[in-house]
Amino acid sequence: MQYILISKYCYGLECFLNERVDMKHTNSTPRPDVRTTDVAILFLRFFIGVVSLLHIIGKLQTYDNTILVYPQILGLDPATSFAVATIIEGLLTAMIVLGVGTRFAAAMMCIISALVVIYSFMQGTMSADMRLNFVYMGIYITLLISGGGYYSYRVPDLSKKYPK
Repeated sequence: MQYILISKYCYGLECFLNERVDMKHTNSTPRPDVRTTDVAILFLRFFIGVVSLLHIIGKLQTYDNTILVYPQILGLDPATSFAVATIIEGLLTAMIVLGVGTRFAAAMMCIISALVVIYSFMQGTMSADMRLNFVYMGIYITLLISGGGYYSYRVPDLSKKYPK
């Protein structure tokens, strides 16, 4: 007997491919009402959120030393560049934790991590920060593919409620 998994919401690559998944029902297959994948995505969102916030707090604690080596972004002085980048990273991290625009926030954080890795590589240094950002990129790509999951805030679609 075969079951076709048709979810109420669209997740991951299923959204992009617009296909249904056929699976045989076995004892190892979780029941449809058990959302183990969604719980894993929730854990991943909270984990990367806490790690990113601890990273931001660490940068703020060493503010004086960070400003001396921080690059100029868009022609701004290092202090302003640091403030803008830190605020943007904090907002994107909060979006990921809450599940609001998870794919957008994960894509932006992935781009930021990639830029840090490229900048460190061009400087010729293999710092611990570069390695950590490479790992963060993997987590952000996972969230980019999976989305926020079931346990995330969904913005209501007002276009259906109020037609033109």
